[in-house]
Amino acid sequence: MGVNRYDSADIDFLASAVRDATALHALFADNLGPDCRLITDEDATTARLRSDLQNLQTASSAEDVVVIGFSGHGSSTHEIVTYDSDLDNLPGTALPLEELTALVGAIPARHLLVVLDCCFSGGAGAKVLNVPLRPRGVPQSTDALLDRMAGTGRLILTASTASQPAYEDARLGHGLLTYHLLQALLGPEDVAHEGRINLLDLLRYVTQQVKGSASGTVAARQEPTLRGQWDGEVSWPVFTPGARYQLLYPPRSPKPVTEDVRSLQGHGIPELVLDRWAEHLSGLNQLQQDAVNEAGLLEGGNVLVMSPTSSGKTLIGELAAVRATQNGGRSVFLLPTKALVNEQQEKFERLYGPAGVRTIRATGDFSDQVSALLRGQFDIAVLTYEMFSRLALASPHLLRITSVIVIDEVQTLVDPGRGAELEFLLTLIKSRKAQGIKPQLIALSAVLGDLGDLGGMDTWLDALGCPAFPGQVICG
Repeated sequence: MGVNRYDSADIDFLASAVRDATALHALFADNLGPDCRLITDEDATTARLRSDLQNLQTASSAEDVVVIGFSGHGSSTHEIVTYDSDLDNLPGTALPLEELTALVGAIPARHLLVVLDCCFSGGAGAKVLNVPLRPRGVPQSTDALLDRMAGTGRLILTASTASQPAYEDARLGHGLLTYHLLQALLGPEDVAHEGRINLLDLLRYVTQQVKGSASGTVAARQEPTLRGQWDGEVSWPVFTPGARYQLLYPPRSPKPVTEDVRSLQGHGIPELVLDRWAEHLSGLNQLQQDAVNEAGLLEGGNVLVMSPTSSGKTLIGELAAVRATQNGGRSVFLLPTKALVNEQQEKFERLYGPAGVRTIRATGDFSDQVSALLRGQFDIAVLTYEMFSRLALASPHLLRITSVIVIDEVQTLVDPGRGAELEFLLTLIKSRKAQGIKPQLIALSAVLGDLGDLGGMDTWLDALGCPAFPGQVICG
């Protein structure tokens, strides 16, 4: 089960939980047969989770191996937060950890593994739902409840301790725990022996990898916990990516793009978006082709585009943003004026809304969608420089949950009136790099010839970006 988007407007959206569940389902189904169930988003209700766990009690035998995985929010009041959970009544609408313990405990199985890629405390930007009011009475601690769920023949793997957040990384397209679990199932040398994987060795390996990844990529502590015990040795064959898994992770050697919009197939652009572009565009111009083929735009590279007005620069930013949505990534488009923000947001809604891409805006007006922005309830957000600067400074998690930042009209940097605001924003982004926050940057400029102070922007972008893909300059 994986839940990214919740029915309640009060619950933060996640980026990678559905992809977590979908990838695990694909890998298990490809390798161990079709007896595997996937539940995501609007289907992942409390009633559905409760019903499926009850069904496992009758469908499973004492000789079975049962694996249950959940990726989504865990609440600070000890609930699994399902799609239809109500923030004002979590004990009555979500699935209390106490009840989950009882449901799992009644499943007959020789070996049972429960993987919880969620957390029960922490802060904004993590997979936790902080609840301001606690239920009456004194609930058991999260540790005590998980200990009860574990036992002989049962293992519980949690993404973090009861006092830590559990993170997701949009660059990986997964929660840290699920990502390293997937990699371990594919049989790295530290885990696989003669084509098989010892499950206890695998889980210890995952724990070590998550600790290192959290420290290196999000500059935080996340320490998975493993409870319970198994009698004897349990091993699986090394998993092999099959047809289902390969649909999620197509080969990473797509052909170079050409003038034909359809040449973007295989580059992570969904078919529905390609259909829309084919209707509205005559083709990809040389500037756009170079951004993909030469600058690594769709591989996470930072790009500075200098080209005259109406030369197709904006589409370069749209390419990166739409590609990011396929990994659950969120993108921000920054513009100098409210009028441009409103125009761009209306265009994006019209063009990408039918493909399921949600666009919001924030300019400082009463109709702004700031609450949705801070809760991560968007795929693309369009803002003025000033608005994004204020929000990113006041709510540090905003930069953490953003995968792509497109700065349009970046020549504003040398404007005596508004340049200071943009320079402050770039400095803020640069300062967060030490905390593992490295969004892809796309800077679009209409300036040609002598750039003055803008001439060092390519170096600045390189300093801000992903070291695997150094900054590039595309000149039109």
